[in-house]
Amino acid sequence: MIFAKFVFFLVTFLHVKGDCLTGNCGKISLDVHRDAVLDSEFVDHVFHNSVTLSPVQCYTWCIQNCRCLSLNYKETHEAKYCELNEGSHFTNKSSLVHSSGSSYYNLRREYSTKKHVGIASCDDDVTCTNGCCKNNPCLNGGTCNEICEPTSVRYNCSCSVQFVGKHCEIQLRRSCQDYKAAGVKTSGLYTIEDNSNRTFQVFCDFHSEPGFAWNLIQSFSLSNKHIFQNVVFYDYADSSAVSGDTPNWQAYLIHPAYLAWLGTQSTHWRATCRYDTDGVVYRDYMRTSLGDFDIINIQQPVLGKCVQFEIINIRGYECANCTVSIWYAKGRYFLNTDSSLDDCEFNGNRGDVVSSEDNFGHYLNTNPAFRCTSHPDSTTQYWVGGQ
Repeated sequence: MIFAKFVFFLVTFLHVKGDCLTGNCGKISLDVHRDAVLDSEFVDHVFHNSVTLSPVQCYTWCIQNCRCLSLNYKETHEAKYCELNEGSHFTNKSSLVHSSGSSYYNLRREYSTKKHVGIASCDDDVTCTNGCCKNNPCLNGGTCNEICEPTSVRYNCSCSVQFVGKHCEIQLRRSCQDYKAAGVKTSGLYTIEDNSNRTFQVFCDFHSEPGFAWNLIQSFSLSNKHIFQNVVFYDYADSSAVSGDTPNWQAYLIHPAYLAWLGTQSTHWRATCRYDTDGVVYRDYMRTSLGDFDIINIQQPVLGKCVQFEIINIRGYECANCTVSIWYAKGRYFLNTDSSLDDCEFNGNRGDVVSSEDNFGHYLNTNPAFRCTSHPDSTTQYWVGGQ
């Protein structure tokens, strides 16, 4: 469909003195030809869908709803449809996809903080507002702040202590396990509060293993192995090259104080390969309890000791509730297992094994058949958590 060029100014909505009393000063405009991204739609962020008369009516609904940052307009033989999006191509570029017959519009709003002819002035005419905080969408004592740049968000909430989230709807928790118990289901970054009221961010995995929630404590790529070869969890110095406040997959080690706290909240630990690209895959994976082997607090060197594991899989060879050879000593061995040995119940010394093969760390002798070491960008993760 070829749109006729049509510029629509919502004069009665925003340009009268009475509306300015609600905090809306400025104009909102739509050129249905120039503003349209034809044969495109914004996906995965729709919060309202309804039949409409025209793109102008759809646009009007969008500007009247403070959740709306963009819209999709679609025409079929049966009807015309309007979808309001809680996001835009500025915030989620990959969500704008090809869709024949659809048109995508970003919210374009022009505000005035100075007096102009034809635009009514607010009393102070200094602070740019949009009315989105009129009914205060922020919960639990949060303060609403209006934002006049519609390409990102139209308001945000400054939350009181112990609450986070877009609307301060999430109470701070002591661990990823607590967030899961409170009903949170989406894996990602969450703010944790310890018993000293310190807060820090942790990446939480809620759904890869039924019943478990996991706190990420370390992740590194094979190309960054040199940073981690002599690290032991019970004693390491803070380093800007390793430790940080924001978890990442290529070179991350949680601060010692935060690790100690999460250890008190957890019952298990595990190691995974390439979680950032593959999620949890049970080929090249191991899990045990802190009771069987406490990676946080055990301080004596462990040189080839047979340790009980709930499950271990290396290159497809697997056993459950069996012992595994572990190497772990400050200044000598980062936590790892050598699958070329068959001294314990688990035996990975078969098939395409490499001599003195290191798995889940250390990585002096690597095997491309092991997923953590298959490529320089392949990553290894360590987690603590529980049910």
